Amino acid sequence: MKFDDFFKRASQIAEISSQKDLANLLGIEPPAITLAKTRGVPKSWALTLSSMLGVNLEWLKTGTGPVYQADKHKTRFIPKVSARACAGGGSLEVWDNIVAEIPFDREWVARKGRPEKMVVMDVVGDSMSPELEPGDSILLDQSQTEVLSNNLYVVGLADVLQVKRVQARPGLITLYSTNQRYQPVTLQGDEVESLRVIGRVLWSSRSYA
Repeated sequence: MKFDDFFKRASQIAEISSQKDLANLLGIEPPAITLAKTRGVPKSWALTLSSMLGVNLEWLKTGTGPVYQADKHKTRFIPKVSARACAGGGSLEVWDNIVAEIPFDREWVARKGRPEKMVVMDVVGDSMSPELEPGDSILLDQSQTEVLSNNLYVVGLADVLQVKRVQARPGLITLYSTNQRYQPVTLQGDEVESLRVIGRVLWSSRSYA
């Protein structure tokens, strides 16, 4: 998306008249504007304005279609990223590459946590089967990193993202799989520091491929 086109449309629906105003509205640093002018506008910017102002996402991107969403007060778009949570083994893909925008009820996601910190990603592997199957999508809130025992979290170990049910005790963390073929993974002492809690899983969709 070309910056000039995006800025023109953003100026129509928001009270901005300068690139500095746009940076303040998006909560970004001015150098990001300079970068966008040469590399193109990140998908997350249109997503942010769409959710913030109830603007039709397609119109922001292309200038076609109605300017505002018909249900602008009800819908919040959450970015779907290319990174995948491995219910088993697998590799970490690019974390911040947005591949789609998934609509959720605005009030529902607001009750669940911080929508601006939420992302959707797909599940690969079978260690959480039948609770989560390969191809399912999950919604996680990256602001919820304090472990509440027996809840589902996306965690990072080495270069792999995994979705597991987590149990925490002082100096001890255990990662559980739903599939009984996979043994629990126990981290203790210094090993606990190697675990990155990416976010708590709030919702899942089922793929029937």
